[in-house]
Amino acid sequence: MTSPLLHVERTIDECLRARAARREQPYQVATVEDVRAPLAAWLQEEIGGGTTVENLVRAPGGASKENFFFDCVHGDERRALLLRLDPGASIVETHRVREFQMLRAVHAVVPVPQVIAVDAEGTRIGRPSLIMEKVSGRPQPEVGGRPSGVGMAFEPELRDSLARDFVSALVQLHALDWRSHDLSAFEVPRTGTLEAAAWSVAWWERVYQEDRLEDHPVVVLAAEWLRDHLPVADRTVPVHGDYRSGNFLYDDTGHITAILDWELTHLGDPHEDLGWVVNELFAVRDSAGTRLACGLLEREEMLARYERAAGWTVDRERVRFYEIFNNYKLAVCAHATTLRVARGGHTHLAAAMSLIHAFAHHYVAELARVLDLGRRTP
Repeated sequence: MTSPLLHVERTIDECLRARAARREQPYQVATVEDVRAPLAAWLQEEIGGGTTVENLVRAPGGASKENFFFDCVHGDERRALLLRLDPGASIVETHRVREFQMLRAVHAVVPVPQVIAVDAEGTRIGRPSLIMEKVSGRPQPEVGGRPSGVGMAFEPELRDSLARDFVSALVQLHALDWRSHDLSAFEVPRTGTLEAAAWSVAWWERVYQEDRLEDHPVVVLAAEWLRDHLPVADRTVPVHGDYRSGNFLYDDTGHITAILDWELTHLGDPHEDLGWVVNELFAVRDSAGTRLACGLLEREEMLARYERAAGWTVDRERVRFYEIFNNYKLAVCAHATTLRVARGGHTHLAAAMSLIHAFAHHYVAELARVLDLGRRTP
């Protein structure tokens, strides 16, 4: 095995190598008609002969995947499903089998869509893809209007119940007996070592090296800081990787119906998810001016509730490390990947990628703030 500072998991390496190869190939956005026949043939093999696809439509958005909603009809049964199809390039490059395996593993303990089938090689529809159930609920508050999850202000009467479900789901995820499930697409960082943090940093530093068109000094300094301050992980758990507002659905009673967007999931330190939860970019002020983590709870109350439910003490310094790491990830995506993807023309959302890149300065500025660069001696 390579040094932890250089090690990237096998399946992540596969993704990044495949992405590099695709950059040299022509790309065409998949249409409904491109998808319909091969999708039906795939489902007939998975579910049974006579299965048909109805009401197939492209879903809005999808900065990382091309998504299609449809009804799967088999006999008297009709199911609302979702197809997630890899584009030529996206804001994050991820592995469909990893997403499939983790969703299947957590389904019994965390509200998530049920997965139906996965095609890692892209033999079914031409690109790697995943089929899962479509879950009811809405991702954003009526007063928010921000589907990215940045600055979502949830209705006050829903916050308590949403916060309970939000914290409970994260605790249940981190408590999962993951060794009893097939997670063969994942490598396991050793508890009591630097591997969990080092592997994550190596993953995203490689993305930056492969995607950047030019270096940004703040991003380069952040990578150096992260390598110099890697924390030891005292437990190894399933990490969602993007646990925040905007990545869950909820109903009108204020209860979460599904946790979404598991494409960045991996095995690592639970503090990494907590660093997302309390990230300032996803916080919003309530009517009294109090900053609410993910629009739900004040930062320290969020961590305290997690501690009480999980039964162990959160290391605030390790949370700070992962806050900085998560801001590094965001800066890599916004400053480097979005511009590379937009210019390469291998996406169905080139305009959206250009727009995200236009706000890259905001993400880089936040990275500089959490690093406290203004007070550091060069």
